[in-house]
Amino acid sequence: MKRKPEYVCGAHSVRVALERGPERVRRLYVTAGRRNRSVSEAVRLAESLGVPVEALDTRQLTQKAATAQHQNLVAEVHPTPLLTLDDLIEAQPASAPPILLLDGLQDPRNFGAILRSAAALGAGGVVWPKDNAVGLTPVAAKAAAGALEVVPLARVTNLARAVSALKEAGYWALAADAHGDKTLGVDELPRPCCLVVGAEGRGVRPLVLKNCDARVRIPIEAGAVSSLNASVAAAILLHGVRVNPSEDEDTAQA
Repeated sequence: MKRKPEYVCGAHSVRVALERGPERVRRLYVTAGRRNRSVSEAVRLAESLGVPVEALDTRQLTQKAATAQHQNLVAEVHPTPLLTLDDLIEAQPASAPPILLLDGLQDPRNFGAILRSAAALGAGGVVWPKDNAVGLTPVAAKAAAGALEVVPLARVTNLARAVSALKEAGYWALAADAHGDKTLGVDELPRPCCLVVGAEGRGVRPLVLKNCDARVRIPIEAGAVSSLNASVAAAILLHGVRVNPSEDEDTAQA
């Protein structure tokens, strides 16, 4: 099925889209009338790249962006390139950075923030299910702040099967769990690994959790907070795996 165009909004995200993937940008929309510096710079860049620029009123721009927080800039782009899981695995470098799997996230801001952390912390990719999960909405793209142009992405039909496929490819599957049997920063974590982060409130579903090799908890000060949201947990796990790799980086999946 042909995918519909997507929309990227916000000064930073639009600039990154124009700079790193100009061939994806179909049209730039700006507010009619007075332009601030960010809008003027984006217009000049778009025109230099041959990207059409169209002025809309604020209401129309908000409709396209699906948010009022568009900073007077919205880019219509061709759909974000998505890989199959096999292609994503095949594209991994020899260093085998951790791959993130997102189990049923619903909040587009959390989704976008996770993509941004994945780009900043060098994740090998982000995988999420087609159904019952948030997609690449304008709000998610804005929160991602340009990460859509950087991080390999794969959308799968069944996340539990994706976990199994990664294990068959030699990855250890580690699920974020507040009651995990391993503690981040204390216990050695096997590599290479994929990190499974669950939905807000619900966590990783039992069927997916059953497929994982271990459950990893993030230590939290007693009485401070009861839990962390998905985007914060994903960032902490990614960083923790980077700074605290296993003693045997060449350990193969049993």
